[in-house]
Amino acid sequence: MCIYLSKGFRICARFAVPNHLESLVKLWQYAAQLKAEERRGWKRLGLTRVESVADHSFGLAMLAWLEAERRKYDVGMVLKLALIHDLEEAITGDLTPADKRILGAPEVHRARRRAMDELIQNLPSNLRGSYRRLWTDLRLLRTKEALLVHELDKLEMAFQAARIGRRVGRTRVQSFFQSATREIKDPELRRVLNKIAS
Repeated sequence: MCIYLSKGFRICARFAVPNHLESLVKLWQYAAQLKAEERRGWKRLGLTRVESVADHSFGLAMLAWLEAERRKYDVGMVLKLALIHDLEEAITGDLTPADKRILGAPEVHRARRRAMDELIQNLPSNLRGSYRRLWTDLRLLRTKEALLVHELDKLEMAFQAARIGRRVGRTRVQSFFQSATREIKDPELRRVLNKIAS
């Protein structure tokens, strides 16, 4: 059995994984793919070294943890949502807004649904229902925790845009700030966004 740590590195073992751990290993392999999946929006700026989807998810998880604690939200739920919010990109790849326009909303939805179904099938059977609900909550923004993660996802992107803007110029990252502005409605998060985007 081989465990892939990134696209170019794997560890192979001569022993079999116990049945009760197989789904954990499969899911971990998907999650590990996010370490090698570069955020394509930053690549399109001509940068050679950009964050991975896993880097972004870690940044979001940190923001979400602290903000959920401050707001007295369900921290466990918020962290789960933050960690799975882009997990399907291990299968679909990182789709930029331009990619989504080219593919069309129905095809993007189908691809994400297929990826989510595949990922859920690799969870232990007793966890599948709860994680399907979490993904649905996030897609439909039907809980305060899901809405917070959605808006913090855009805020984390804006933090990264501000950082990259110092290297490439603010005008080249303006579309990232505009995207965040369209999505962030929470007054407190909006104030943070306005401060870093100014």
